[in-house]
Amino acid sequence: MNHVESLEIGSLYLFFMNKYGGISMEIKGIDVSSWQGNIDWKTVADYGMGFAILRITEKGDKIDNTFEQNYKGCVQNKIPVGVYKYSYAKTVDQSTQEADTVIRVLNKRKLDLPVFLDLEWSEQRKLGSAAIEKISLAFLNKIQSAGYKVGIYCNVDWYNNVLTEKLRKYDNWIARYPANDTGDLQERLRPDFGIGWQYSSKATIPGISTKVDRNVFYKDYTKENNNQKPQEGGNTMVTKEQAINGMIKIAEGEIGYLEKRTNAQLDSKTANAGYNNYTKYWRDIAPSYQAQPWCAGFVSWVFMKAFGLDTAKKLLKHWPYVYCPTLGAKFTKYANPQVGDIVIFYRGGTFAHTGIVTAVQGDKFWTIEGNTSGASGIVDNGGGVCKKSYSNSNLPGTKFCRPDYSIVTSVNSSTDTPITPSKGYLEIGDSGADVKALQQKLNKLGIKDNAGRKLEEDGEFGSATQQSVMRFQKKYGLEVDGKAGKNTINKLDALIASLSDSKPSGFKSFVGACTTDNTVVYTSKTGNDKLGTYPKLNRGNLVDVINQSGNRYQIRIANKYTGWIDKSRIVTPDKLNSTPAASKYPFVGECTGNDVNVRKNAGTNYAPIAEWPQLDKTNRVDVLGSKKGTDGKVWYKVRIQGKYIGYVRSDYIKKVS
Repeated sequence: MNHVESLEIGSLYLFFMNKYGGISMEIKGIDVSSWQGNIDWKTVADYGMGFAILRITEKGDKIDNTFEQNYKGCVQNKIPVGVYKYSYAKTVDQSTQEADTVIRVLNKRKLDLPVFLDLEWSEQRKLGSAAIEKISLAFLNKIQSAGYKVGIYCNVDWYNNVLTEKLRKYDNWIARYPANDTGDLQERLRPDFGIGWQYSSKATIPGISTKVDRNVFYKDYTKENNNQKPQEGGNTMVTKEQAINGMIKIAEGEIGYLEKRTNAQLDSKTANAGYNNYTKYWRDIAPSYQAQPWCAGFVSWVFMKAFGLDTAKKLLKHWPYVYCPTLGAKFTKYANPQVGDIVIFYRGGTFAHTGIVTAVQGDKFWTIEGNTSGASGIVDNGGGVCKKSYSNSNLPGTKFCRPDYSIVTSVNSSTDTPITPSKGYLEIGDSGADVKALQQKLNKLGIKDNAGRKLEEDGEFGSATQQSVMRFQKKYGLEVDGKAGKNTINKLDALIASLSDSKPSGFKSFVGACTTDNTVVYTSKTGNDKLGTYPKLNRGNLVDVINQSGNRYQIRIANKYTGWIDKSRIVTPDKLNSTPAASKYPFVGECTGNDVNVRKNAGTNYAPIAEWPQLDKTNRVDVLGSKKGTDGKVWYKVRIQGKYIGYVRSDYIKKVS
């Protein structure tokens, strides 16, 4: 399994915000094939593996020669077991045949976990998403009809760019490794989707003589009904209290951790202790900050561990949180604490230290802090994770930043969210999900503040939001009072609804290709605001054209982002080569190899970028330019998914014609 990280012994809580969301225990496990040889399953079980996924057949529908002994070993040692089938099917008939073989080999044997369809073959990918959907459904439906649970294994790239919405509704097991895969789980890479994460292909565990794939699952299949169907999307709601308590529990689990003398034994709480600022926290979230003070890094790590990387970024409003004054500038600063707040301690004329508020009683509050000590008072650079307490009245200047936990608890944070303020209106000083929905709707309509800036969708009704409300009220002849009351909200909703009209009669969706570089994607069919998530396309980028209005097409990018683009910029792929040639740079490139490093600058002596350290075959990038590297080779400057910048050696990138 050419998968795309390793988990320390011991469980932790994670808010995995999908249909299996809520507070979930991570279940540790492995997947194996004949590559692992003879396995001592008793030792594996004693080590604490909570499941095993076995390869059942290989190319040519041959039975994996270790499957029978692996299945027997798992059953004897009470390890929950599932199987995976690496698909080589190019047709529905071939896929059905693969399913028939799996069913025959299983021969009605019990499985605790699903039969996972492994989608990663490069030749299969060339068929396109529509064909892969048909092939996959043929396999999955056949397996389900035999009474087994089913799921899909793929990497992040396949999930984002190949899997259709219908396939994403199945249980997706996601592969994602770091460039320097050492078997250790690197939290910053955790996907925020799927029921499980394969985080390493190079882990070492007792009982297995070779390197092995390590995984965590967030779903306990042993408690599920056997014949499970794909479910409509929809995140599971958690309460604000559950979200905060789960986060605090993770922080509590770190109490007693000591920073290290060197970049070694980072996962141990006490080994290699010293005062050189090496920690697992910077390693996991921003390795470039390793050996720097880490109180803010600890807060970032806890939030990422609790809520996932993307949600943590939203909660902290920037990433990573590294500097107390920066956090203070981005949040409303409260004088009195609440549980779940981030405290920024004031000393020496500035905010100098930080931690997480875990309890409040009158004037007294309790914290968990990184890079402190157990000594009384504010201690920064103390070298450990400690639980502490303070009297707020003794801390002049200290303030409390309040993350918007509605980001975690609200499952539908789109601009379609109804605004229903309990007092009948929203005004300056209010906060929460209703304010956030208001800000989203104002942004969608292109209403900016007095400085011409788009609103930050942070759920805080500050002066900028008030200015935008007043500008909206003035534009549409409403009472200009800066409060979002019934009339203002109703007008907003009516205008938002008018943006999404039906398709013109006879319109048929089609795949389109962008004809020019740096082509703007807009948020609406008439406005001039750039789409924030994917503001530009380059020549050769493919999109789904799903609607049209006037001189614009509505498009879906990477089966995920929706926006509007001038019709003149889109043709069918077969007509792309007949359009005027673009300049040498930028152009769309495709990676020709696997595990290709994306480096911070041109040369092998530079470290991989943290956001996207490697490319695999068929991954597409925007090539922005070239330069001679320190190794004498030509390197391309590339942009990945429209936002991550790095350098790749030119011989690993081919221009997409």
